[in-house]
Amino acid sequence: MKKLSQIIAGDNSLFESSGLTKPRLVAKSKGEKRDYKEEEKAAQLSLYGDMADYRVQRNSGISPQLVQIAQCMILCGLPYRATTETKMQRLARTGDDSLVRVTFHALGQDYDGNQIPMAFGADRTLLHFGIDQAIKLKSRFVRLDNPTEYLRAIGKQTSGQNYARLRETIRRLSGLSIVVERFTPGKNGHDETRQTLPILEAAHVPSRLSKDTSTPIDVPCGLRFGEHFYNEVNQHHVPFPWELLCKLEQKPQMQDIILFLHRRSFAAKTTSTIPWANLRQQIWHDDSNTRRIRVRFADAIHLLKAAWPELNAQATSHGLIIGPPRNGKHLFDSYLPESKYLGSA
Repeated sequence: MKKLSQIIAGDNSLFESSGLTKPRLVAKSKGEKRDYKEEEKAAQLSLYGDMADYRVQRNSGISPQLVQIAQCMILCGLPYRATTETKMQRLARTGDDSLVRVTFHALGQDYDGNQIPMAFGADRTLLHFGIDQAIKLKSRFVRLDNPTEYLRAIGKQTSGQNYARLRETIRRLSGLSIVVERFTPGKNGHDETRQTLPILEAAHVPSRLSKDTSTPIDVPCGLRFGEHFYNEVNQHHVPFPWELLCKLEQKPQMQDIILFLHRRSFAAKTTSTIPWANLRQQIWHDDSNTRRIRVRFADAIHLLKAAWPELNAQATSHGLIIGPPRNGKHLFDSYLPESKYLGSA
């Protein structure tokens, strides 16, 4: 039986319903210039098909595999591109008018004393994976001495290049620290809660990662989350389907927006409008163009509705309008064990 994504790819008439134009997928001869616009269209179509496949699975009653995402990483995400900055700040407002400020710090240095860059882009998927494992295993230490398992889990080939990229991701995360500040409305202004949270208390990064990686038994490759960060994510986290998270691994901005839409939709008691200026402080760090922000949210809404048509969200000129899902139907069924955490998100 074909997946819905395969049916869409083979039927011209279904491209209009996806909101995308069918890309020109022509084999390239050696040396021919790549058509990046066509490749992007093909990638968008593939992602739309993956979302549609999830919808079929959801309607069939098959329970998805859920991972727990740290709420602070949904409200205030990592940068999307490599940066030389060692400090980056995000601001977010929650439904009860509380303010959350997250400040990221890149603190690590290499053997020669050079600054290890700030974590960025797809690094967030490994961080999400590690946090979920820590919560499920009830352990602050997550082993990564079998990198093949992780690469396969996110749909990557076990090539030398991907092992090298994974090592650099672990390296960047190893020096990452955050300060989480919460400002809650009180009788005379705002109550303040402030925590300095080293994301990782310790990390062992071997000089080389491969499927044959072997490390001393007393120093396994892995991540040990800081105690305070671990306590923070245990208290504030949100479940999300692992299958969709993996499909969005190479589109970190889209991943962040879809995570935000999912979380905000569940938390919403009534329909409200979030100004684009507020969302720029939360998700963007280098783009002040309101129209682009609106278009990206509109694209994310269109994409997410392929998996979840009950999503009640709209990107307007005034801001993002979002409310509880139609018919009370969420991205996954509320009876799943992990769903209980949404209530405290």
